[in-house]
Amino acid sequence: MERRNFLRVGGQLTGAALLATAAARIFSPPNEDAEFIAQGRRFCWQIDPEKCRYCGICETACVRKPSAVKALNDQKKCSNCVVCYGHITDTHIESEKIDREGTRVCPYNAVLRKNFSGGADGMFLYSHDQSNCVGCAKCVKRCNERGTQSMFLVIRPDLCLGCNECAIAVACPHNAIERIPREPVDDYHGDYRFDTAYINGEDV
Repeated sequence: MERRNFLRVGGQLTGAALLATAAARIFSPPNEDAEFIAQGRRFCWQIDPEKCRYCGICETACVRKPSAVKALNDQKKCSNCVVCYGHITDTHIESEKIDREGTRVCPYNAVLRKNFSGGADGMFLYSHDQSNCVGCAKCVKRCNERGTQSMFLVIRPDLCLGCNECAIAVACPHNAIERIPREPVDDYHGDYRFDTAYINGEDV
């Protein structure tokens, strides 16, 4: 094989390998059994809940398919209702009929309902099946507009590819996506004399 053809074929094979690796990373399903996967980046992308308006762009704009954006439920805010706005659309349905006949808010059935107090009209724990959630925000929208505002969206750092320019941030009409430190960052390089003196009980 001539040198020119050798270099051409080698370049094509290298490019194909890189594209295959990138595609596998983007389209690979998350490992639900794994703990948080640190990826060695100082910053990550996240959603500001004060600015988010649950428009649904997170589902389609993310370069990952399904999206790295997932819904969560803050159990401290949740009222553990028999019928949840983020779970069922027909909120006047009887409790015992919800699992069989209730019309789900989430088109992917990602919102989970579990009785933890006993009885059909007891208290219920609502959570999200991360393997089904695609970040469509339908449950979050209803919970925030009509419920206790306990459901919210996050960009999971273990799923996010850490793009230099987040496609969701570019598409978000509410500027709700921001780049934040993954860990506490102290960029102050001033004089800590006052703090040291205070700790040692010295007069300043």
